[in-house]
Amino acid sequence: MKRCEEHYEPIRKLFELCAEPEEWDVFVERTQLKRISQGTHLVRAGDGVKHAYFCSVGLFRLYYALDDGKEYNKSFSRAPDFVTSYGAMIRGTPSYFSIQALEDSAVIEVPYALLRELTDRSHSWERFVRHSVEQLYLKKEERERQLLYLDAEERLRLFRDKYPGLENRIPQYHIASYLGISPVSLSRIVNRQRN
Repeated sequence: MKRCEEHYEPIRKLFELCAEPEEWDVFVERTQLKRISQGTHLVRAGDGVKHAYFCSVGLFRLYYALDDGKEYNKSFSRAPDFVTSYGAMIRGTPSYFSIQALEDSAVIEVPYALLRELTDRSHSWERFVRHSVEQLYLKKEERERQLLYLDAEERLRLFRDKYPGLENRIPQYHIASYLGISPVSLSRIVNRQRN
C-alpha cells in the first residue's frame, strides 16, 4: 500500500515546522505506508535496521529481552512519533532491542538511505532530522534521570504525565516493566493511591 493522506498528515505538519513544502513530494514518493497488526514486531533484537518508522496510528513498545525470558520495556511510541532502533540503523549493526505493536497500527516506512540522501542535499531536511534527534535525546536523558533519582511512585506519576491515557490501553505488567518494578509492586502503589 503506497499512502493515504490522513496517515501522512501528522508528519507533514512536523515537517512544515522546519522544511520547505516543495521538498515534501520527494519524501512521499519514496516512502510507504504499512499496516502492522497487534503483536507484530517491526524490529526484533538481532535484526539489521534499514528503516525509521513514523507511527501515524497505534502504539509500540521498545523492549529488551534477556536470556532468562524477562522483558524490560525501555519506552513506548505512539502516534505521532518516530520509532526505530536508531543506533542499529546509523551504525549498520543488529538491534539490541525489539519493537512490537501493542495495538493495530500504521507506520510510514522511511528508508535510512533516503534520510541520508535528503539531509545531505537539503538544509531543510537537515533541520527536520536534527529536531527529531534532539527530541529523542531529551526523552532518553529524562528517562535515565528518572530511573536513577526517582522512586517508583514518582516514576508512575511522570509516566501518567508523559503518556496520558496509556494506562488504560496496555496491561499493567507493561507499565511495571517500564517503571523498573514488579507488577505486584505497581499494584500496591496503585491501590495505595486509590485509598
